[in-house]
Amino acid sequence: MKKITIAAAVAAIAIAATAYASPYYALHQIKTALAERNADALAEQVDFPALRASVKTQLEASMARSIEATAGSGNPLAALGQSIASAMLGKMVDTMVSPAGVVALVNKSAVSPQAGAEGDADAPADGARKKAEYSAGYAGVNTFVVRAKDGNAQDGALVLQRHGVWGWKLSSIEIATALAGR
Repeated sequence: MKKITIAAAVAAIAIAATAYASPYYALHQIKTALAERNADALAEQVDFPALRASVKTQLEASMARSIEATAGSGNPLAALGQSIASAMLGKMVDTMVSPAGVVALVNKSAVSPQAGAEGDADAPADGARKKAEYSAGYAGVNTFVVRAKDGNAQDGALVLQRHGVWGWKLSSIEIATALAGR
C-alpha cells in the first residue's frame, strides 16, 4: 500500500511539473521555428485568429488616438479617414499575421539570425549581437507572458494562452508603448 501511495505522489508531482513547464517548452518551439524560418512549425504554435484580433484592436486604438490628437474630435473628415484607414488596417493585419507573413517579418527583423550583419547601422562595431533580454512567467493559470526588456523599461509582450493541459499557443502581442504611440 505504501509503494502505491509513493508512486501516486511521484506521478502527481511529475504531472504538475510538466504542466507548469509546458509554456516554457512552447516558447522554445516558437523560438526554434522562427530561427529555422519554418512557417508550418510556427503555425502550430500560434492561434492566428486570436493574434489577428489582438493586433487589430491595439493598432486601431493607436490610430484613433493619433487621429484624435491630429484632427481633433470636431473634424467630420477625421471619422471618415478613420473608417477608411481601419478597413485598410484590417486587410493589412490579416495578411501580415499569417504563418508566411510572420516568417517574412522575422526574416527582416532583429530576431533573424542575419540581423546585425555587416552594413547594419545599428549593429555593434565588433560584430557581436546583443542578446535579447526578457522575463517570462505566469499571469494567471491559463496565461503566460513573455516581456521584452530594455533596461528598466518594458517594451512589449507576447501572451500565450493555455490550449488543453500541456498545450500553449501565442494568442496576443502587446505592442510596445513607444510603437503604439507613433
